[in-house]
Amino acid sequence: MSHIKLSATARHDIKRLYEFLAQFEITVADNGNDALIAGLEYLQTHPNSGTPVEDRPHVRKSIVAFGASGYLIFHKRFERIDTNLVARIIHQKEWYDAQTIGFAEEKVEARKLMKPATR
Repeated sequence: MSHIKLSATARHDIKRLYEFLAQFEITVADNGNDALIAGLEYLQTHPNSGTPVEDRPHVRKSIVAFGASGYLIFHKRFERIDTNLVARIIHQKEWYDAQTIGFAEEKVEARKLMKPATR
């Protein structure tokens, strides 16, 4: 099973998406979180899932079904350390720029992931 690493922005995205739904209905917000958790667990067992993002072949976009639309998980695979970095999580109806989404988070977190462990 692959490891999943959430960027700080992805963690904030989860909170932001939950808070948006919670203002209308807590049960719906809880169900949305359950769907995201299931999507991340699927990514853990199928680390190469999703489709490549246009112009960024190493970044993949996985769809998590929820309600009439769902969520998009943008992730990058680091084979050498068997880890998927989740850079961003957004609602499918949110606008995003495919060339730049998660790019800054990916750069910062990739450096942390690839840094050799010191003892």
